[in-house]
Amino acid sequence: MTWAVVWSYAGQAAPAPTQNPAAPQANEGGTEEQYLRVAFQSARGNPQALIQSLEDFLERFPQSSRREVVLRTICHEATTANAPDITLKYGRMLLDLTPEDPTLLSMLLDALGRNTDAASRTLTIDYASRLIAVFEKVLKPSAGSPVSQNTPDARWAPQLGTLYAQRAAAYRESGALDKALADFKTSYEFQPSARTAESMGDVASAQGDTAHALDHYLTAFGLPEKEPDLAHRSELRRKLGSAYVARQGSGKSLGDLVLARSDELMDQVGARLSSTHPENSGRRDPFDFVLKWADGTPLRMADYRGKIVVLDFWATWCGPCRVAGKSFDELARRFHTEPTAVFLAVNVDEDPGRVPEFLKAEGWTAPVAYGEGLDHLMGITGLPTVIIFDRQGRVVLRQEGVTPQGFLENLEMRVREALGQTVSSRQ
Repeated sequence: MTWAVVWSYAGQAAPAPTQNPAAPQANEGGTEEQYLRVAFQSARGNPQALIQSLEDFLERFPQSSRREVVLRTICHEATTANAPDITLKYGRMLLDLTPEDPTLLSMLLDALGRNTDAASRTLTIDYASRLIAVFEKVLKPSAGSPVSQNTPDARWAPQLGTLYAQRAAAYRESGALDKALADFKTSYEFQPSARTAESMGDVASAQGDTAHALDHYLTAFGLPEKEPDLAHRSELRRKLGSAYVARQGSGKSLGDLVLARSDELMDQVGARLSSTHPENSGRRDPFDFVLKWADGTPLRMADYRGKIVVLDFWATWCGPCRVAGKSFDELARRFHTEPTAVFLAVNVDEDPGRVPEFLKAEGWTAPVAYGEGLDHLMGITGLPTVIIFDRQGRVVLRQEGVTPQGFLENLEMRVREALGQTVSSRQ
């Protein structure tokens, strides 16, 4: 987001940029317009610096007519910068002004998803309920008719399924098991998944309802998963076996029950499961993502926590990516002896089959991985885009596109800043 966007949000024309502006200090008489212009120009693609400047703006101009758009900008920058605490702080202020804003509510729910305390659970229930109400108000085909995955607006079913599952999880953690079970059931109606069925089994088991627990675990075990987690599937198998032993009311063997349920599920929901979300579905922290190396083996971003991580998002069909890729290659070489700096060229091609031949032709040497949806989480809309994370996992640079002059030198300077070095320290 550029400084001009703030004025476009506010319905005003953006002021012309100035050359080499001197930043107005808190004890000087700069206008709101000057202050915001300098804030965006001086941030140089660093969302942390921009957030700090906009926080200062709100303190300096608490009655500003631009307060709402500045709050919205802070939330946007905090979300893309992987700073959920800031998103929550200023998002809640913004929610007082726009209590039914679906984008804001969704943003806040994503930020809350990383917290496990009681207060966060209460907020999750509140915000999910508000967002469900917004959806239902828009999507109900007629007064009194329930929204379901069979309505003309079924394209929204996955989003509603996720919302009900989020609220259900918060209810369960709060001890409200009846409400949790009801929401999990609604979630499953919108978006059948093994995890949701398993959650229903867990709640039923906690309520002492072994018959329904067994039924839900059978469904969970019978539903196919696009990228199954073998360790988790083993745990699900244990739950299923325990529920069966607890019941032992059927004359059929457990194996017969599993096969019968599998056949039922393929008839009922097989077609809808063809687009099952991959492993990273629902993850909100980029360092929780699992990417893939070019050879298909997993790359866990969690292994890079605490390091400076530099990502270059690219695709084989992107002409400028070739130019940026060569600079990124050289950048990685300049830091090859720095153990706390990680460089990854993250491919986002829909058809990864083109990548090996491309890399062979280009001769890149920097590590290459497949994005596995990380580009969607990070809001990548243009290629190439370079993102730098600091040791706290916050984005300190987001640069879209490649400039003919100074691209490599600017990236090197920003990496060294993140490392606490200076450009002159380069050997």
